Amino acid sequence: MKAANGHTDAEGPVESPPVHPMTEYEKFLFDLKGFFVIPGVLPEDEVQSVREHVDTYMKDPESLPEHLRAPIAGPAEFLVDHPRVMGILQEVIHPERDRIRLESVFVSGRSAATTQNQWRPHVGGTNLDPSLSYRFHNGRIYSGMTRIVWELNEVRKGQGGTCLVPGSHKANLVSAQDGTWPEQADDPESGLWETYGCPPGSLVVFSEGVRHTGSAWTNPDNPRRAILIAYNHVTVRFHEPKPCMNPVVIGGMAEPRQRFFRDVWILPNRR
Repeated sequence: MKAANGHTDAEGPVESPPVHPMTEYEKFLFDLKGFFVIPGVLPEDEVQSVREHVDTYMKDPESLPEHLRAPIAGPAEFLVDHPRVMGILQEVIHPERDRIRLESVFVSGRSAATTQNQWRPHVGGTNLDPSLSYRFHNGRIYSGMTRIVWELNEVRKGQGGTCLVPGSHKANLVSAQDGTWPEQADDPESGLWETYGCPPGSLVVFSEGVRHTGSAWTNPDNPRRAILIAYNHVTVRFHEPKPCMNPVVIGGMAEPRQRFFRDVWILPNRR
C-alpha cells in the first residue's frame, strides 16, 4: 500500500532503501566543524506532507489515530531511514544498519512571538561519555550520538536556526561536564558561534558533542518547524525514551523501521 507521499507504509512490505553515500567533502566538514547542512533534500510535495502531519501532531494530536501520534509516524515515517540520513549514519556511527538506534525525537516549533529564552548552550569539549564522544581512528570517523534536523520551513541565517561552535567536539582544554567551559565563550557575540540559513526540506547534521543551542526565532514570515532526531550506536542510550515513541506508534511502522527502536544490545540471543 502506498502512502500519500509515495512511500510504502506499514501495511505493505518495505525494503530498506539504498543509501546515499556521504561525500568526501561532507566527511571533511563533519570532522573539521562537527556539523554541516544539506540544502533542499526533500522535494516540495514531501515537505508539505510532513509539515501538515507535524502541524496536526503539535496542535491536535488526539485527532490522529494512536499509531500516528508521533512526529515521524505516518507521512513522516520515511524520514527514519531516509537514504541521505542512512548514508551519513553508516559512515559516522556504524557501517551496519542494525548497529544504529533511533533513541529520541522531538519537534521544534517557535515563532517570532515566542518569548521563552532559547539560548542554553550545552556539551562541547573532548568527552569520554560514549554518547557524546567523537574519535577519528584508522581513517574512519566514530561519532557517538548524531543529531539529524529536518528543517520543514525556511530558516533565515541569524534569525532562529540552531547555533553551534565549530570544532568544539574536539576541544581539549574544556569540558561541559565539569563546568570548565568559559562563560565568555557562551556569549552569542563572542564570535565563536555559527548558524545557517536554508530552504524548506533541508537537512542539518551535527555531532551531539558539539557545543550547541537553540536561539530566538525572529523571522516574522514563518515559524520554525523542525524535527530533531537523535541516533546512537546500538550498545548505548543517552536519552530517556520519548512518550510519543511508544509500542503503539512503533508497531504501526514498517518492520525494517521498527528495528531502529529495539532495546540496547549487540550480541544475538544464543542458547
